[in-house]
Amino acid sequence: MILFQNCSMKHLIIFYGLLMLLGPVNVYSQNLEKMVLIPAGEFQMGHLSQSAAPTKEKSPYFLKQFKSIPESPVHSVFLDAYYLDIHEVSNADFQKFIQAYPEWNIANARGKSGKADQNYLRHWDQEKQKQFTEDPFPVIYVSWFAAHAYCKALDKRLPTEAEWERTARANRPSSHFDESVKSLQRSAWFYFNSMQSPQPVKSKSPNIWGIYHLQGNVWEWVHDWYSANYYQISPHKNPSGPASGIGKVIRGGGWNDGPMRLRVTSRDYVNPQYSINDVGFRCALSYHKKERKK
Repeated sequence: MILFQNCSMKHLIIFYGLLMLLGPVNVYSQNLEKMVLIPAGEFQMGHLSQSAAPTKEKSPYFLKQFKSIPESPVHSVFLDAYYLDIHEVSNADFQKFIQAYPEWNIANARGKSGKADQNYLRHWDQEKQKQFTEDPFPVIYVSWFAAHAYCKALDKRLPTEAEWERTARANRPSSHFDESVKSLQRSAWFYFNSMQSPQPVKSKSPNIWGIYHLQGNVWEWVHDWYSANYYQISPHKNPSGPASGIGKVIRGGGWNDGPMRLRVTSRDYVNPQYSINDVGFRCALSYHKKERKK
C-alpha cells in the first residue's frame, strides 16, 4: 500500500496491533457516545393488578379512551444485553436526521400514507425549522414510522417494550416504586411540575443506569404492536411483541399525566401513523451487533 511504503516493519506491526486493540472506527462506535449498556438479565415484567388506571382523554388520536390497558400477568423475562439512549431524541437530533433524509421533512412526510398524519412536526414550520438546530427539547408530533426510520438511519432500532420496562425499573421490583408526587419531582416532568409543556432532555436526575426521563416528559414509542393478551403468551427470552396489533405501544407517561400514568408498568397504544404533542422516542441497539461488525 502506498500509504505505508516508507514505514518500517516495526511501525507496521505497531499500527496493526493498535487496530486490533481498538477495533474498527465506524458509525456504530460514534453512536454509542450517548448510550448506556444494559447488561443481560432476568426480571419480572408487568403488574399484579389486572389492568392500569383508566386512560384519560388526552387527544382524539388515542385509540382507547376511558378504558383499562392490561398489565398482567406478571411474567418472567430474560433479555440479552442492549444499549439504550440516555435521553429522548431532541428536536436538534431530529433536525439533523431530516436534513440527511429529506423524505422525512414536513413537505414530504406530513399526511403521507405509511409515514405520518397531518400533525407531523406540528410544532415546527418550514420557515422556522432552523431554530431547532440546537433545541434541547424532545421532538414531539412524530409518528412511529418516523421514529423507526430515525433509529434505522443510525443503525439502531426502537427498544422493545420489555427492554424499556427493564431499564425503567432499574433492577427494582414493582413493590419498591413510590409513584408519589414528591418522589417523582426528582426525576420526572409531569402534570404537577411541567408547566404544561415538554422540558429539555437531561433536565432531571437520571436513574441508576444513568438514563433520563424514562418516566414523564414524553411518552415513548417502542417497537411492539399492542395486543391485550400478549403478556399471557409472551416468550421468556427477548420478547418483541405480537406480529401485528391494533396500535403501537407507548411507554412512560408524559408532561400532562399524573403519577399513575408514570408507573413503570403503565402502557398505552396509538395508531403508528399518528403524531401527538406528548409522544416522542429514544433508540436502542442490540449488543451483539457490535460483535458482528468486528
